[in-house]
Amino acid sequence: MTTTDQVLQVFTEETAERLSSIESGLLKLEADGNQIEDSVVHGIFRDAHSVKAGANLLKLENVETLAHKLENILEMVRKGQLMPDDQTITVLLETVDKLRELMDRVDESDSISIRLHEAMLNMVVQKAVSGND
Repeated sequence: MTTTDQVLQVFTEETAERLSSIESGLLKLEADGNQIEDSVVHGIFRDAHSVKAGANLLKLENVETLAHKLENILEMVRKGQLMPDDQTITVLLETVDKLRELMDRVDESDSISIRLHEAMLNMVVQKAVSGND
């Protein structure tokens, strides 16, 4: 096994854990409604950031793109620019599922379409920017 294969294996294992953590955090946000705990948002943000950074290092473009968009939305939540309503949480959870799919098929992840998920994430950002909560 080459060093690159070992790094990819570790990244894959860590990403699976991080995606589970992101999912748990998002479900907590959904359950808590308007009572957003900063520590929950920060934890989800850190996990998304770590996935993005690792994907960048390994040149996994689709994983990096989705993780980056996820991270950007979480940053908006952290700054109070976006209230994570049910629709937003659903889009974020769908993105986590897509990231899982990409990681399950990591060798071919850049050939799997992420256009639908990018569009959904962009709609969340647009809604927040335009103030249509």
